[in-house]
Amino acid sequence: MPLPHTPSQADRHAMPYLRRLDMNALLTFDALMRTRSATAAAALLHKTQPAISRELARLRRTLGDPLLVVTRGRFVPTERALELHAVVHDALARVEEALQSHDDFDPATAQAVVNIGTGAHLEVVIGARLLERLRVQAPGVTVRFQSVHGDFEPEDLDTERIDIALGLFGKVPPRFHSASLFRDRRVCVIAATHPMAGHGPLTLDDLAGFRWFAFAQMYDRETNFDRVLKPHHRAIVFSAYLSGFGITPYVLLDTDYATTMPACVAQAHKRHFPLATLELPPPLRDIEYFMVWSKRQHTSPLHRWVRAEIVDAVRHAREASAPTVTPGRRRRVDN
Repeated sequence: MPLPHTPSQADRHAMPYLRRLDMNALLTFDALMRTRSATAAAALLHKTQPAISRELARLRRTLGDPLLVVTRGRFVPTERALELHAVVHDALARVEEALQSHDDFDPATAQAVVNIGTGAHLEVVIGARLLERLRVQAPGVTVRFQSVHGDFEPEDLDTERIDIALGLFGKVPPRFHSASLFRDRRVCVIAATHPMAGHGPLTLDDLAGFRWFAFAQMYDRETNFDRVLKPHHRAIVFSAYLSGFGITPYVLLDTDYATTMPACVAQAHKRHFPLATLELPPPLRDIEYFMVWSKRQHTSPLHRWVRAEIVDAVRHAREASAPTVTPGRRRRVDN
């Protein structure tokens, strides 16, 4: 009986696993992971749907994993697929970048849509500045802001419904890149005519004396407030949930409600609305904004450029509100 073959160093250099596949199979896998649809993947790659299905079947046999499972009429990736795709798309992007000239990217001629998920009201601070910069430097690039309440959904980045997420995020899965944007403090915001306007710093006991609102996606979910206040045997009880950040000042002006937001955002609102801010107790005060993006987009010239523009827009916002914003710490990677 022949002895089982143990891969030698020469075998490994010959890439035996990669030789079992071809570039088309990897491109198909990438398209399926991005679209979660055989029909959409076929349109993206200019192939027929049966051809996409055959390539997926071959991939499943070769890799010994279902990769994508149909659930409620839609492909849902396995853990193996998620891990593999984070590497495969990044590798394909690097190959594409190596094949093209580094001088090919010109923001002035770029044509693309970039989806940016913004949380914790950050769109109020940098939205206009970023749009104006892109209007001048990259008129063919469309920015599509989407609200991210609380933590972002990893699937949104996996499927490229969101290209970049900005907000107050806790644990970021290791398959994503992330960087700190800046640190700030959270404040209580009320109308300038509110009975508590002018009150000194709030204590934990003061929290129960306010009527608080939050945002719809926070409903019936554990929030940062719950996690922070639980050891202190306190809670912020929300009696209303708004659909989005944009109507916040209007609700505050016409009611006795209160809400919380980063100080830099409150300062931006106060330039246009008669609002007052109160200092929150220390457990609720310190916050940090992060930018998160997928490894698949890490080497994209367009997305690298947009991320740099976001960092620059944040820098200008920090300079405009220097008394309330302090530099953040780097978390892991550059832009």
